[in-house]
Amino acid sequence: MSVYNKGENKGQKRSDTPTDKRICKFIYNIIIDNYSPTKILDPCCGDKRLTELFNCEIINYEIKDGTDFLKEENFIDCDFVIMNPPFNIGSGRKLAVEVFMDKVLSLVDNTIPIIMICPMGFRLNQRIKSKRWRKMRDTYPNISSIISLPIDIFENTLYHSEIICFNCDKFNSHYFLDI
Repeated sequence: MSVYNKGENKGQKRSDTPTDKRICKFIYNIIIDNYSPTKILDPCCGDKRLTELFNCEIINYEIKDGTDFLKEENFIDCDFVIMNPPFNIGSGRKLAVEVFMDKVLSLVDNTIPIIMICPMGFRLNQRIKSKRWRKMRDTYPNISSIISLPIDIFENTLYHSEIICFNCDKFNSHYFLDI
């Protein structure tokens, strides 16, 4: 089991961690109970497990399959975004989840529901003058719901993470992952 500690565990944390199936099922259930998506965007789909339960059109991007979402330039017509982006891109201070969120907001209607699995530091680990703090406050859609995850939800990885829901006004304000 790896614990994220930059000094002691360098290189031990997986760079491609699949979404736990319990998360996939939970997200599916709360969406289906509240919405009827017809076209879902998953900009970093991995093995497609995050959207496999849905019976609608899925727009997938996966760099390992030759489709790099971060290179997309055209508007994407969808009515829901669900994503588990990589937590870091290996260079610079900007989290990969921020890069993906910025790209999503540049390519889709900013009023549609967006569900993003991310490190808690995306929302919480910021300074007063942080660009991300200002974006979270002034640019990004309002956070309508947070889903708390246990630290050991991802296989062989201990990492403080959560699911942030933007524009999901039909959801409760907070959930604990029902395991």
